[in-house]
Amino acid sequence: MGIKFNHISKSRVWLFSILIGLLVILLAVWGALKYSGKNRNIEKIEISILPDSGVYFLNDQDVFNLVNRTCGNPQGKAASQVSLTRLETTLKSMPYVQASQVYISLDGIMKIQIVQRKPIVRITNLAGETYYLDSSGHKIPYRGNHAPDVLPATGNITEKLAESLKAKSVTLRQLIKLAAFIDANQLWNAQFEQCHVDNSGDLILVPRVGKHSIVTGDAENLPEKFANLRQFYEKGLRNTGWDKYHTISLKYRGQIVGVKSVNITEQKKEKDVQNAKH
Repeated sequence: MGIKFNHISKSRVWLFSILIGLLVILLAVWGALKYSGKNRNIEKIEISILPDSGVYFLNDQDVFNLVNRTCGNPQGKAASQVSLTRLETTLKSMPYVQASQVYISLDGIMKIQIVQRKPIVRITNLAGETYYLDSSGHKIPYRGNHAPDVLPATGNITEKLAESLKAKSVTLRQLIKLAAFIDANQLWNAQFEQCHVDNSGDLILVPRVGKHSIVTGDAENLPEKFANLRQFYEKGLRNTGWDKYHTISLKYRGQIVGVKSVNITEQKKEKDVQNAKH
């Protein structure tokens, strides 16, 4: 037993010595890279902006201009002369930016990676201001040269852009929930072209097809409300036509209330009958 114990102890000591040796080597390599990294010249800048499926708010020139304002043109400078932390913090403070990372690669390339905020609704408030909201409620200022294709919301919306960094009113929070639900569903995303907030605070959707409007009321129980609406579309409007109803209300749980449209001919007949009675 004593021989076996000594053998195991020596094996452990040997393994421990190897691990210590590897750690020392890693620390030495890391220190050398860190030292050489600080003295490495920045040869060029590479900017990556996501998502790359389309321009939202920023382009490469916007980012390059911000870099110049923050630390000057870094090309040709030693890495130690440029505060990457300051640059990264400045990028993250932009209302259009969700996340950012800045680092210098071994071959001297400053790599700037940015993830833009993804807007889901465009707000136009009663003061005439226009701004966007993402799914987390962050406000994104409107830029005239960029117009993301998202659900526009108008009507009785009072909250202004400068009031807070994130949406704080009940109306905006309700709009975010509704817009996020629609954005996540391919069918509904293609169906609606606008949302309007009436004076009672009800959310009213305007579809692309048909002359009716959809009253959701608030943004609660949306899966149930829109499942009922889909059934109504498939079993009701498919047979009667898209223009039979003026308003379709989903406000009341478990039911759909439709207000029928009255065409010009019907209105004239009703008026003639009323006149004949007098």
